[in-house]
Amino acid sequence: MTNPYGQQQPPYGQQPQSGGFPQQQPGYGPPSGGMPAYGQPAPYGQPPSGGFGTPGYGMPGGGGDINAIKDYKGWAIASLFLGGLILGIFAIMKSNEVGTYKMQGNYMMAEQASRTTKTLCLISTILGSIGCVVAIIAIIASAVAVSTCYGYYC
Repeated sequence: MTNPYGQQQPPYGQQPQSGGFPQQQPGYGPPSGGMPAYGQPAPYGQPPSGGFGTPGYGMPGGGGDINAIKDYKGWAIASLFLGGLILGIFAIMKSNEVGTYKMQGNYMMAEQASRTTKTLCLISTILGSIGCVVAIIAIIASAVAVSTCYGYYC
C-alpha cells in the first residue's frame, strides 16, 4: 500500500519488519535546525511556525505573553462587597472568563474579558465610593440634627 507521499507502508494492523520497532519515515520529525520559539521570527528562508508569532493567529502583531493578561479577581471580589452586589457578581463572572480564555489560548477574548472586568470593577468602585460618601454625610447630618435638640421637641 502506498500513502499519498509515495512511501510504502505495511498493510493495516501490521508492524514493519525491522525488529518489531517501526522505523521513522523520511520527512517526519522536527525540521533541521530546530523549531523557532513562539513569538520569535523564523530562521531565514523558513516559513513561520504558525504559533503566536504568526500574524493572523493568536496575538495581534505577534509577540507578548498571554499570562500577562490580568483577571482582576481580587478587585472583582472587593467590588462585590463594596460597590454593589449585581455589578460585583458580573465582575467575578467576567474574571472567571478571563481565566478560561487564557487556558484555551484565546488571546483576543481573554483581553476583551479583562477589559470588561476592569470596567465593571471601576464602575462598581466609583458607585461604592459615592455611596460611602453619602452615608458619611447622612451620619454627620443626623448627628448634628440630634445635637441641636435641647428638649423633647425640636
